[in-house]
Amino acid sequence: MKPHQWSAATLSLLASNFVYAEADIFNEVVVTANKYEENLSQTAGSVAVINTDDVREEGATELYDVLTHEPGVNVTGGAGRPQNITIRGMSGNRVEIIKDGISTSDGFGADDLNDSAGRNSFDISTLKKIQVVKGASSTSYGSGAIGGVVILSSYTPEDLLGSKDFYSDISTTYTGISNKYRISSNVAFRTESTSSLFSVGYWSGNESRNYQSDLYNRDVEGTSFEYTLHHYLSDQWLLKAKAEIYNEKMNTLEGSSSLQPDGIWSIGDYNEETSTTTYLAWIGAEYDADHIWMDSLDTKVYYRFSEYKEGTNRLMNRENNGVTELRREIDNREFNDQLFGFSMDFDKEIYSKGLTHTIVYGGVAETSYHDRPVHDTTSDWNGTTSSNSAPFAPARSYSLGVFLQDSISMGAWTTMLGLRFDAHKLMAEKNTSAEFYDLKDNSSHELSPSASLTYQFTNELNAYVSYKHGYRAPEYDKTYGYVSHEFVPITPFVILPNFNLEAETSDSFELGSKYDSGSLRIYTAIFYNKFENFISVVDQGFNSSTGLFEKKFDNFNGVETYGAELSIEYAFNSSWSALGKAGWVDGEDGNGEYVRTITPLEGNFTLNYTKDIFNSYARVNWAGSMDRTPSCATELGLQTTCATTSGWATFDMGVGVEMVKDLSINLNILNLFDREYTRYQDVAGVSSSQTHFSTQPGRYFTVNARYAF
Repeated sequence: MKPHQWSAATLSLLASNFVYAEADIFNEVVVTANKYEENLSQTAGSVAVINTDDVREEGATELYDVLTHEPGVNVTGGAGRPQNITIRGMSGNRVEIIKDGISTSDGFGADDLNDSAGRNSFDISTLKKIQVVKGASSTSYGSGAIGGVVILSSYTPEDLLGSKDFYSDISTTYTGISNKYRISSNVAFRTESTSSLFSVGYWSGNESRNYQSDLYNRDVEGTSFEYTLHHYLSDQWLLKAKAEIYNEKMNTLEGSSSLQPDGIWSIGDYNEETSTTTYLAWIGAEYDADHIWMDSLDTKVYYRFSEYKEGTNRLMNRENNGVTELRREIDNREFNDQLFGFSMDFDKEIYSKGLTHTIVYGGVAETSYHDRPVHDTTSDWNGTTSSNSAPFAPARSYSLGVFLQDSISMGAWTTMLGLRFDAHKLMAEKNTSAEFYDLKDNSSHELSPSASLTYQFTNELNAYVSYKHGYRAPEYDKTYGYVSHEFVPITPFVILPNFNLEAETSDSFELGSKYDSGSLRIYTAIFYNKFENFISVVDQGFNSSTGLFEKKFDNFNGVETYGAELSIEYAFNSSWSALGKAGWVDGEDGNGEYVRTITPLEGNFTLNYTKDIFNSYARVNWAGSMDRTPSCATELGLQTTCATTSGWATFDMGVGVEMVKDLSINLNILNLFDREYTRYQDVAGVSSSQTHFSTQPGRYFTVNARYAF
């Protein structure tokens, strides 16, 4: 039977799509999760890769914006607030963040919430790529990588120059979530054997808003500067160096009175200024040569100083027998994190007896210093009193790590074997704590093995099983902290130091499969993580002599997390593609309570269109309801019901166009239908009465313009 004209057209379109679907439309993604380059589709583990150019086009200005669409990965906070990453139920400093091979600064806050200082101490506009390694990775990255690793790779001069001798660009972004304006620029140039890159950024705005827009008004302003230098001594030797400065300041004139020992006071005037500053400098070398014991070497010496300052000036008042009493309280707090280190990474590829060995090995030696001084001044009718204290004794640590990994390929089989040894020693500066003078040293060491096995069924399909060990040495604040909360009504308490803390460890198991035909990608994984010597606050009972309840950080076993993730991406043709992601994380501690940082079933679906100078997308984000919550307490320390969240869905869309050569403009609308909702991650472990300010913003837009000269 002769087909109708419309049937022929339909068949032609389907045939065209089939031809495109058989072609390689997706570019292969290269990752370095195991410290050497390999294709994402062949990596025995789950690694999320974020191209920051794509994120910039969506108007991302914060760490929160960059990682918000990846299942199993969550970021709390936002502009003007501490931002912290959670990977598969582990958060705080249990996630290691590595920028250009160097650890970024820790955060701090109550019980690993990092709600005082977050992990956002760098400028995302200078990054080329972000990799999120899900699960323990201490074999490659040592102490701290107990829950996962975030690898930040900055642009180099060669990335932007290509074959040219000069390159420059300028980019500006506005985002309505925080009324923030950002401008950044890169200038790269080459003279003979030397290339340089200058990167600068400036931003100004407000704190990320919630749906009701009723948070305190907080102004945010920041700057960043980076200079990268590459000098080629020969075809084999590259000398490299980098210096960077990051500074972000926040200010608010709205706040509340603090707890006072003599009753309730009202707030009159309030002024809070906080700042986060990072200075980083390193010098290193790369060497490429075919030696019997190495093919290449990457080494560097580095220094980082990160400083967080918070200054609060309160003028409080109360009525007492018809007299207005005034009290001014000035509170200045600092968090200083210094790091000095040396690292060497080698790799070697060996072909022997039908086997291909990809070997990476190396070592790192570091020393770090932490302190958190506090200076208080109180003025009232009794006069002025000042005090200097160190609730967390200043401490210096020394660490040494050496590692060896071998990826062995034979036919369709690939196995990865790795082992790392870490030693860590923590020492407090003596006679600095007002309560404890005999501050004992804390030492730990650990062997961190890893192993994986992959079978390649076809060129497109493989399956793998992997095991990785995680390790985190005890932190200074949990070891040497003496923090009094004696003014808390009803349940005044104190957190005592614990010099005998043992290192936390984890064992991560993952079973997964990856299919990548060039036009269809299907990645699946199920995982299980077991944690030993998990460090958390433990009640010690009531001390009748002090009138305080006592707590301290201690080790306990039995914490476990588990879950599953799925990602499907399909190219209908060279213009249309779709991407769906979903994930779920569950977990309990040794007492059968849910882990605070687990997540509901959540994900997103994105439809993309790209044609010549035009691109667009439409995305649905969603999450199921969440009632798997731990026990919670009020600000007074009383047991209460934890917050739960309802299921939700939002819709985003964006368009971009290249107006003229090298000039692109992108417009995005987020939460198009102005849905009011609360993410569970933002209220996890919080009592149900304290969630009003935790809603996500309503509808807002972002716009980005970029011009490359």
